[in-house]
Amino acid sequence: MARPVPSYGDETLDALAEMVRDFGLKEVRPRFRELEDAGEFPRELYLRMGELGLFSCCFPSEENPEAGYRALAVVAEQLAYTYPPISAPMNLQAATVPLTIANWGAAEQIDAYVDGLIGGRILGCNAMTEPDGGSDLLGAMRTRAVRDGDDYLITGAKMWITNANVADVAVVYAKTDPAAGHKGVSAFLLPMDTPGVVVDRVPCRVLGKLMPTNMITFDHARVPASAMLGAEGEGFKVAMSAMDFGRLTVAARSLGLAQACLDTAVDYANEREAFGQKIGNFQMIKKQIADMACEVAAARMLVWDAAVKYDEGTVPTRESSLAKYFAAEVCNRAAQACAEIHGGYAFSDELPISVYLNYAKLWQTGEGSANIQAVLIADDALGWKPMDRHRRPSFVPRPAGATA
Repeated sequence: MARPVPSYGDETLDALAEMVRDFGLKEVRPRFRELEDAGEFPRELYLRMGELGLFSCCFPSEENPEAGYRALAVVAEQLAYTYPPISAPMNLQAATVPLTIANWGAAEQIDAYVDGLIGGRILGCNAMTEPDGGSDLLGAMRTRAVRDGDDYLITGAKMWITNANVADVAVVYAKTDPAAGHKGVSAFLLPMDTPGVVVDRVPCRVLGKLMPTNMITFDHARVPASAMLGAEGEGFKVAMSAMDFGRLTVAARSLGLAQACLDTAVDYANEREAFGQKIGNFQMIKKQIADMACEVAAARMLVWDAAVKYDEGTVPTRESSLAKYFAAEVCNRAAQACAEIHGGYAFSDELPISVYLNYAKLWQTGEGSANIQAVLIADDALGWKPMDRHRRPSFVPRPAGATA
């Protein structure tokens, strides 16, 4: 059953949402099994999304002067609604990688990569997580970048790096001063064909084949000092700004998937009959649907609050964390309820419900695990460590294609 796209209170955003959902429902969802079975990275989909302008939400241009973070949230939500894996580039191609380069990079770096990334012609990855690092992404970092004349030699490994096997460029974080803790981390922009960079796929059958994850090994990979993003020792600040962008998009993606779970469950409850009546008549199923409806509506308000604050000119670290934490929790509960309502049919390859379950759990972990988010939110509420203590102006990108 076709569902109306929610209104965002703005004609431009409503039209954008309609376009994105139409693209997903016509060009992706009917082919999801075909795409998964092919086992190839869907580069043509990335190009198509780039051509549609889905990755350029935060980069104004003559064709898109009203671009902003609300648009980013709308696109991320609708892509996740149609099929979760195809919303992954809203982090890598639209936010985490291009915004980090645009925010911290030199003019030459911006001109070399940003337009290609948001156009889907260049693929990026964010190399932050390490095999032993867990949630202590930067404090426990073992990857080293040692100065060698005008260059740095990077040695170490990164784990769980989405799209590294197909990426053209990576934002890499490494310790330039191991004795300085978080202040000893620096960020680099590294072409993936650099000698000494080796990528190995990490088998993750439950995530399917459209969002590959990988391990990257650096064996004295040489990069020029000019490849650094920001100054030496500013990698922690670079990483935290990237996480802020990422949390907004993961929150929006979780919202879109939760809405898909709700709509799928409602359709099934209206169609499936048991004991002589539609299963939607059973009180336990009514309760599950009521909970989903309320929680999805509440998650939408938190996601929207964060996106609006970005567009108003600040980096809403607190609001992004609240939205990411709550939307991911709602998404998990909605996916579980959707599966329970479908019973055995939840395991059928003809339906994407098993995909919903796996991606709901993934997004509960990505961009800061649920436990870490809970600690941050609680410390903020207790007044022990305010999340907005480093409040700063939000990044306002220059028009796409403009010369710095």
